[in-house]
Amino acid sequence: METLVEMKDIRKSFFGVEVLHGVDFDVTAGEVVALCGENGAGKSTLVKVFAGVHPRDSGEVLLLGEKIGNSSPHEMQHKGVSMIHQELVLVEEMTVAQNIYLSREPVRGLGVIDFAKMNNDAKELLESLGQDISPTTKVNELKIAQKQMVEIAKAISFDVKVIIMDEPTAVLTNKETEILFKLIKSLAERGIGIIYISHRLGEIKQIADRVTVLRDGNLVGTKKASEVTEKEIASMMVGRDVEESVATDFEGDETDVVLEVNNMSGDILKDINFKAARGEILGFSGLIGAGRTELMEMIFGLRKFDKGEVLLFNKPVKIKNAKAAISSNLGFATEDRKGTGIVPDRSISENIDFVYRVKNKGAFLAPKSIETRATGKIADLRVVCTGASQLVKNLSGGNQQKVVLAKWLLSEPDIFIIDEPTRGIDVGARQEIYNIINELAQGGKTIIVVSSDMTEILSICQRIIVMHEGVITGVLTGDERTEENIMHRAVNVM
Repeated sequence: METLVEMKDIRKSFFGVEVLHGVDFDVTAGEVVALCGENGAGKSTLVKVFAGVHPRDSGEVLLLGEKIGNSSPHEMQHKGVSMIHQELVLVEEMTVAQNIYLSREPVRGLGVIDFAKMNNDAKELLESLGQDISPTTKVNELKIAQKQMVEIAKAISFDVKVIIMDEPTAVLTNKETEILFKLIKSLAERGIGIIYISHRLGEIKQIADRVTVLRDGNLVGTKKASEVTEKEIASMMVGRDVEESVATDFEGDETDVVLEVNNMSGDILKDINFKAARGEILGFSGLIGAGRTELMEMIFGLRKFDKGEVLLFNKPVKIKNAKAAISSNLGFATEDRKGTGIVPDRSISENIDFVYRVKNKGAFLAPKSIETRATGKIADLRVVCTGASQLVKNLSGGNQQKVVLAKWLLSEPDIFIIDEPTRGIDVGARQEIYNIINELAQGGKTIIVVSSDMTEILSICQRIIVMHEGVITGVLTGDERTEENIMHRAVNVM
């Protein structure tokens, strides 16, 4: 097969620190190459160098045998290279069709935009992806998963030769993932090369032809996906054997209830009742739209509910906002890392110290004190960075997620809600997060985990509550905790 992409001896530094150390990488026509590695391994940097987002310091890039200089993303798009970023880059106030055809709108006489053609073309493109999304809908009215599908539609709307997908299924349902995989196979059959970045090793085995692994900015190796196991890929990524976490049964006192929700209704929620005990790891599972996140936002005071009550340590409370929740020793790491989890233009230390200072009025605000607190959490969570003063926007997605967790852990909440705790987190760091969750629970903290990843829920949660369209459809403990039981209740088919 013809070689589409060839990268030779690529080197790249940020702020004087080299993050790619002479990496070689290639993709042939019609091939899906998975790019794997821990957070900070250099995956996103490598593909951004290829896509023109970052200029390389040295090395060669060839596209269809032609040497490519340091080009802009716009130039690379017109050369046939499209990239779907891990963090969505859509214009929220514009329509779906306007986003897909931004800066290349179809025109008719006198250069007037042909909106009818643009909307029709966008509609056909979205339908080819199995999406019933109106092209005239504003992007800010879409759910996260729908926005991701618009990003994918935008990428394939170019006359592409190579598509880069950075964690494309992170916010997709199983059905949407199946649609995406069919699309990827269809594109590959047309000779298009796919560079696929994902931490979901099961996906990689399912979709990839080859697997290339980076570690600490170095090329570890490339293998055929059919000739390597998930465990072997994980070991290549972290440089050691990775043991999977397995949830144990809750051994604490079930009557020592620290959180109780009674008859909660509002938005899509209907009569929600549950309790969480001290030291318990309680999981919430379900498909997108089940109401899990809405429930957590109501508990934390970010969303109003119509009726019901919340009890903390057996006392009714009225939590009207996040500040009140923090004062009540609640923590909430939201699923939207970019939107509500971090302040990207601030330093790591400022981000990590934020909730601590809200909770501890009069805390030392001297830069040295802030840096000391942050440095401890950076070490605890193994955040890959140049130091506490580095801007969060310059971290990889996974390391940004670690900063979010560090921010809440520093405030030491009694009840810690974590929505999608390891989205965008690699297999090695994922186990570290699980260990932290287990240690917090063993220390008497109550952890509520909301996750779309059934393997994750089963790995760490001692009790699992399943939701479907705003209703609790099952509570699973012990041997009842299986993927089959979760899925049956998630789709409300018993």
